[in-house]
Amino acid sequence: MTLRSAAAVGLVLIVMPAMSAAQVAGTVQGAPTPGPTAPRPQTPPRDGGAVLPTGTGRIRGRVVAADTGTPLRRAQVRVSGTLPGLQQVTDTDADGRYEFFNVPASRYTISVTRPGYVSMQFGQENSSQPAKPINLVDGETVEKIDVALPRGAVIAGRILDDLGEPVAGVRVQAQRYVYQSGGERRLIGAGPMPGPPLTDDLGQFRIYGLIPGSYVLSADPQMSGGITIIGGPATPISAGVGADASDGYATTYYPGTSNIAEAQTVAVNVGQEANVSFALVSARMSRISGVIRNSLGNPVAMAPITLRRREGAGSIGGMTQVDGSFTLTRVPPGEHSIEVRPIPAGRTGPFASAASDEFASVPVVTAGQDITGLIITTGLGASISGRLVFEGNSPPPQKPAQPIRVFITSVDPYNASTGNTTQDSGLVDDTGHFQIRGVSGQLLFRTSVQGWSLKSVTLNGVDITDTPFDAKPSTNTTGLEVTVTDRPTVVTGNVKNALGEAAKKSVIAVFPADGKEGTQALRFTRTIVPDQDGRYSTRGLPPGEYVAVAVQSFETGSEWDPAFQQQTRPRGKTFRLTEGESLTLDLTVIQ
Repeated sequence: MTLRSAAAVGLVLIVMPAMSAAQVAGTVQGAPTPGPTAPRPQTPPRDGGAVLPTGTGRIRGRVVAADTGTPLRRAQVRVSGTLPGLQQVTDTDADGRYEFFNVPASRYTISVTRPGYVSMQFGQENSSQPAKPINLVDGETVEKIDVALPRGAVIAGRILDDLGEPVAGVRVQAQRYVYQSGGERRLIGAGPMPGPPLTDDLGQFRIYGLIPGSYVLSADPQMSGGITIIGGPATPISAGVGADASDGYATTYYPGTSNIAEAQTVAVNVGQEANVSFALVSARMSRISGVIRNSLGNPVAMAPITLRRREGAGSIGGMTQVDGSFTLTRVPPGEHSIEVRPIPAGRTGPFASAASDEFASVPVVTAGQDITGLIITTGLGASISGRLVFEGNSPPPQKPAQPIRVFITSVDPYNASTGNTTQDSGLVDDTGHFQIRGVSGQLLFRTSVQGWSLKSVTLNGVDITDTPFDAKPSTNTTGLEVTVTDRPTVVTGNVKNALGEAAKKSVIAVFPADGKEGTQALRFTRTIVPDQDGRYSTRGLPPGEYVAVAVQSFETGSEWDPAFQQQTRPRGKTFRLTEGESLTLDLTVIQ
């Protein structure tokens, strides 16, 4: 069997939406709190030794337990500004109070963490919502920036084999469905970092710090070290039970199925502990062996090789042998990709070569069968060159704090492959020119320049700003032009409740009035949280027709939910933006 690939796909745009939660009871934001106004002596703000900009503002507040209102001591509070360096961290005192002083004027968010509780940000009723910003001016003291932390929920239980015996070393993960751009629902991981826990010798697991909601549980014995990548045909392989054994267990979803469509959810409330146990589904494991060659037909020696799942967590890495051979054992049933990443050119080492800019990403489907004699040929990715154009009244930045770069994002949410892009890939030089090398797949081009907004991306005069570009392997494309402007659209306004008062709790969703076939809606969809006085502002929406709706709260990702858009569109405000337009749009929270 021969498969040829120069990496079939490009970079994934990783969007890390917040996890969902039901509403939690507790001290409401802005509610009066007993005790003295000024905080008691506490740990001073810290910044890791960096020299922070200083100002004359202050931010004060209190952290309490959401269920009892009890002050939480030693909760870590972080204030983060919109500019680099505007960040401080402090701990609450015995009364749960904190204070940041000498704070420069800026726009801030407040984040609070404490072991045993769900991390929250100021203005959230649950951690699935966006944070409420705080606009601080010089000399101002903003008080009652209070945060109520709910106790984290727990899912615990045991993982058993098909005989009812406990299985150790199984990775158990809790996941939730969240809407992504384009209206697609995907599972995202939940629970404590750095990752899902492994079962102990009794098969027990415990996932803590969960926000209220419903979770899909998966038990994965293979991605816990069960898959091995060993030498090619020249390396002896032991027989019997071990790395080459053909029997094993597939990824299993609660209550005991290998089909994710048949999985049942486990629901937990604030501070609740749910106990569940289930047995792994037995399956025949596959063995994949072959050789990696470059485009010249030479073996790719000592190159990193990764087996990656198309859906869900899990990947195992290793190295090819000197003769380019590889063997992957105990591969569970499912859709995977084999990715090869030779040592990039320019790095020293006995196996670095001119062809090491090549790479490969090959899809493989296993269902218990062995795949032998697989030949994977690496190839060069696409090369795309162009220039960055500054359009406006302001001069282009001469010495930006960070290098300006044109980067790519992939429209395939399941693909994390970019090829062997180098450190200078997409870097804009003094003449405004750039080159992106070693990529493939359906891509969008973006850039980020402080004070400027993306206006358009054209290829030889054709607008492809929001239309995916098909970067084919071993091709060279020129004429890409990325234009930024200092005249972005600006929408500002106030949000009021039904009584005409400033809405202290609200979230705004902005989405296109009409979708366009083949166009990515990412730039056209926004979530905006008004500040403590009900004011909001957003910049850089592309010209077009939109719907804006203000609601009390919604789960992050709901702005992409077609049902949410359909329900709220008739009650929202429709507005049109032209290039460089500043618009005032006041909204009323719908019930």
